[in-house]
Amino acid sequence: MSQEIILAQNIKCGGCVTRIQESLATLAGVSSIAVDIATGQVTVNGTTLSRPALTANLAEIGYPEKPRS
Repeated sequence: MSQEIILAQNIKCGGCVTRIQESLATLAGVSSIAVDIATGQVTVNGTTLSRPALTANLAEIGYPEKPRS
């Protein structure tokens, strides 16, 4: 089991959480997704996770990764 933690932008409500969970769940290897609205943290657990695929999926639905400072 592996885990990826992504800080995403534009997460504002429960609807955002649902959209993210439904979208990421379609990716291969994803077994669970947790989203924290307050921090914008998206935690994805699964097997053979691809961080580039996860971040591309999030960006495509309007939640790009926060730039690292």
